[in-house]
Amino acid sequence: MNVIGQNISDTDGNMFCRMTKRLLGHILVDGEFISSQDLKDALSRQEETNIQLGEILVRMGLLNFSHLQMVLSVQKNLSSLQDAVKVAAGVRQLLGELLIQAKRLTKQQLNHALTEQKRTGEKLGEILIRHGLINDKELNAILKFQKNQVSRSSGFQPFRLGEILVANQYITRDQLEDALRKQKLSHKKIGEVLVEAGYLTKKQVSSGLRIQNMLITAVLAAILSLASTPNGNVAHAGSSSAKVTVSARVMAYSQLKVLYQLPEITITMTDIKKGYIDINAASRLQVKNNSPKGYLLTFQGIAQPFKEIQIKGMGNDLSLSSAGGFVLRPYIKGNDTVELSYRFVLSENAQPGTYAWPVNVSVQPS
Repeated sequence: MNVIGQNISDTDGNMFCRMTKRLLGHILVDGEFISSQDLKDALSRQEETNIQLGEILVRMGLLNFSHLQMVLSVQKNLSSLQDAVKVAAGVRQLLGELLIQAKRLTKQQLNHALTEQKRTGEKLGEILIRHGLINDKELNAILKFQKNQVSRSSGFQPFRLGEILVANQYITRDQLEDALRKQKLSHKKIGEVLVEAGYLTKKQVSSGLRIQNMLITAVLAAILSLASTPNGNVAHAGSSSAKVTVSARVMAYSQLKVLYQLPEITITMTDIKKGYIDINAASRLQVKNNSPKGYLLTFQGIAQPFKEIQIKGMGNDLSLSSAGGFVLRPYIKGNDTVELSYRFVLSENAQPGTYAWPVNVSVQPS
């Protein structure tokens, strides 16, 4: 991934980013955000326009905009098996439950396997492999996902319930951070803490859990698909049907070139008293993109002493928190050049000094 401040060069010496990804339509159908017929109708309409698939689904009333944002923000994590298993979240589930959720097993098949397990003493996974219900690579991938469900590793965790509630604007970032501090003392579930604090209702928690379950279902389907590919990466060629066709296809790509980037930020006592610092024309980026659907510009990297970053210069202003953020840009023939200005909102414990530029930027085609 290409980020500001990281030197990755192509043959011309320019800094670029190339990414592959699991198709948006697959993720949305896998997670049951939309039906297969909804996707078919939207793709038919897309052929008549130059509008991005997600926007068409929202316009048709088939998809909630906040759900689209969440799926787009994690789409890049479903490009490889290694990345996909890392976004696990939720209460740790049993192997059989995960495979049912992924629609790989039926309840009847699981019950038969469990009955056999009692009789033979074998591990459930061994029985499922022996009956041809999964293969060893798929089993290992699901077990890694299961292990990561209870991991408390730091970093961007888009499927955590708290992040989903923030993304859907049920709570604010500050309310989530307050609830997380209280959770460390009470050891209760984050939803219970948020309700007790009066930040939301039980119904809103249930809604967040339902969305989390849909996202987990989508990632489980992606994991099983990736485990079946030779290198554990998204396969862009071929078909899932019995009919095999051969055709030439130009793959969608986006390239990011950093024309200019301020290397650091100096914070003074005056800035601390104001609570923020404005920096105009701090970044100048150029994107080459061949996707008619446009591209996704993603921002991440916020850390102390900053608690929020407001970015201007892309038409729609972007407010960046610790969860990251992104902007969908339309297709532009040739190069799309943007000059960005920033407002860095300072944390309460900010200290004067010079800090490395905190914002990372990457790009991928829509």
